[in-house]
Amino acid sequence: MVTKITKMHYRGSIFWLIFWVIFFFPIALALLLTASSFQLNQTTYDITYGGSRFWLGFWVLCFFPIAFLLLFLNGISVRVEQLDANQWTKE
Repeated sequence: MVTKITKMHYRGSIFWLIFWVIFFFPIALALLLTASSFQLNQTTYDITYGGSRFWLGFWVLCFFPIAFLLLFLNGISVRVEQLDANQWTKE
């Protein structure tokens, strides 16, 4: 049996993330796209956003397509880091 484990880390306020998950999920999703990292299959993906989170959340709330324009125009940075599988084994 193969088990896949995904670890996720959000570098912002957990309170606001939970608040927006409960009341308006698209803002929570946009917040996750601004400062998070996750590990999947021995690879770490680190996502950062250089623009203002406030304005991104505002445009998600008012008019969703403008938020995507902000994401793409201000730039989302994704850093991919491959973990060495033999890093933790003893020789």
